[in-house]
Amino acid sequence: MKSEQTRARIRVAAAKVIERDGAGHLTLEKVAAEADLSKGGLLYHYPSKDALLQGLLDHLLENRAGLVDDLGEEEGVSDTTLLNNLIDADFDLPKDERIMAQGLIAASAENPELIAPAQHYVEAVFAQLGISQATAASARTIFLASQGLQFLELLGLLSLSAAERNEIRRHLKALTQELARC
Repeated sequence: MKSEQTRARIRVAAAKVIERDGAGHLTLEKVAAEADLSKGGLLYHYPSKDALLQGLLDHLLENRAGLVDDLGEEEGVSDTTLLNNLIDADFDLPKDERIMAQGLIAASAENPELIAPAQHYVEAVFAQLGISQATAASARTIFLASQGLQFLELLGLLSLSAAERNEIRRHLKALTQELARC
């Protein structure tokens, strides 16, 4: 357990470095200092910068992939249930995880292979939302709208107030309820 706590501390430290210095200035030395570890201690958990970035991505995808897998195992899970859970996950993303995601987007420019697990996750969700012919187009559109908003915010291309975000969230969830009637 202590090992996982240390990895969590390292991930939070990486988020702080990304927020303070920018993703392009993320170094193992800075993360080790921020986490109050020796560089060797950091390297024990993440032996390279790519391993650290992969650890950040794995952490970000862990809950989301679990959400899709858990719902996929339930018999008769609806697109509405899946979409509502995905929308909540998008809109409730903690600040440190949002910063990690920003760092991963920047790092993927240097190493496109880094985000392959995220690509598999998105493809799995998209496939899940395409199972019902009656709701596939609407369900996928709602998913893409939610993801698109999050991506625009992560890139710093759009900054919404809390009220605006809440209004969009309510509207997306209302659209998912319309799927239940199909």
